[in-house]
Amino acid sequence: MNKNILYMNNILNKKNIYKLLVFFSMSGVIFSCQGQEIKKSKPNKKDTAMIEKFDFDMYKKTEQGSITYTKNDDTEIYMIDFDNEGGFQRERLPSPSFLIVYKEYYANGNLKLKETYIGEHVKVGISQYYDEKGNLIKEVNEDQKFGKIKPQQVLEFLQEKGYINLKTGKGRVDEDGRAVFELYFGEQNKEKYWIISIVKGIPNTDPKNFPEFGEPPAFIPLNYVMDGETGKVKIEGAEDKKTSGVYKTYEGKDYTREEWEAFEQKQFEAYARKHNISIAKNDKKDTHGFTSRFLLDE
Repeated sequence: MNKNILYMNNILNKKNIYKLLVFFSMSGVIFSCQGQEIKKSKPNKKDTAMIEKFDFDMYKKTEQGSITYTKNDDTEIYMIDFDNEGGFQRERLPSPSFLIVYKEYYANGNLKLKETYIGEHVKVGISQYYDEKGNLIKEVNEDQKFGKIKPQQVLEFLQEKGYINLKTGKGRVDEDGRAVFELYFGEQNKEKYWIISIVKGIPNTDPKNFPEFGEPPAFIPLNYVMDGETGKVKIEGAEDKKTSGVYKTYEGKDYTREEWEAFEQKQFEAYARKHNISIAKNDKKDTHGFTSRFLLDE
């Protein structure tokens, strides 16, 4: 799976970032496989006795998953479904928690797996997996995959930027009930990184982001890329913007078109003085391409 993860040196390439985000969202790839597995060699009777089963009464209260249901402890069941092959549900833990619990169930209603996420894509804590009889067969410590930068530091970064409030839980979802941010974690050649995507990060005013048909989205994501060991953060696309105005590069220095034309003019004037070429005051000469032709003729 790691072969699909972008190398950190190329992570700020805009095209690759969007490919990465699309890859995550379309394929559902999560990096929890990098956690440390804790195998259960024998069924645990205690686990069997306490096995969780799908709550069909709550399923009815959500009108078969069409509405959000809030439990007595303020846990929100915001996605739930069940059919003859089994079911699943997503729970948003009570505020101010930013964690989401994902559960799957067998057709007999017994719990199949339980995973905890920060956002929708990054597993944290202990993931548990059961057989159809309710025996706990495997546990995975998802936190083993992280470097020095843990999920808490990522949340603190979001708070510093003003997107969330860790004390109140503000910023978990927007006014429409949609995620304010998405998180992605990856590793390549032992280099770990986080992608922190602000869903409504940038007003969408660039026609290249408009769909061929229909209304264009009002916003496009703003993506921060954080080094998983140092915490150093870069904004995806920032380097592209910094160099987008570069028209020429000469002797290691970048020039915009305007700067380059001014530079050429100065070089042309110096060349003219050296070779006794008369230039009338305010005489506008076409110096385009002058530097490449004559600058070395000194």
